[in-house]
Amino acid sequence: MADFHVICDPVNKKFKLDNSAFYLVAHADFQYHEDLSKILAKYGMDRTTYRLLTVLREKSPVNIGELSELALLKRSTASRAVERMRNDGWVKTAPDLKDSRTINVQLTNQGRQALDKVIHLGSRQFQRAMAGLPSKELEQFINTLHHIIGNLSRHPIE
Repeated sequence: MADFHVICDPVNKKFKLDNSAFYLVAHADFQYHEDLSKILAKYGMDRTTYRLLTVLREKSPVNIGELSELALLKRSTASRAVERMRNDGWVKTAPDLKDSRTINVQLTNQGRQALDKVIHLGSRQFQRAMAGLPSKELEQFINTLHHIIGNLSRHPIE
């Protein structure tokens, strides 16, 4: 049996993209979100808005910097989307009481309703992606991703 730590390393002569964990994760993420984006568009929502609404459903109010980090978006992208969502009545923004330079974003009832109209699409996409994967393997996969994220967070390349 091959040592995957060796053959998955891009410096290895036998390296192939099919053995690259990061390529495969990126490929799966791309496919998942491309398909989801197409169906969200039919409901008048884009992927960025959907992502921000799902983060805000879990954590609200939250400052714009933390929101962009949690949503894995550039701050400028998150700020523009929050402005659109504010104009649509989906979020409220206000200066932080402790630091007026910081803007907090809070999900409104209208924003929660907008998310409720499309969250089933995310669920269908998740179910489609995970079809046939035993719960224990999904749990192990999630734990493995947390481990990798932890490693990358602690040890910068330079």
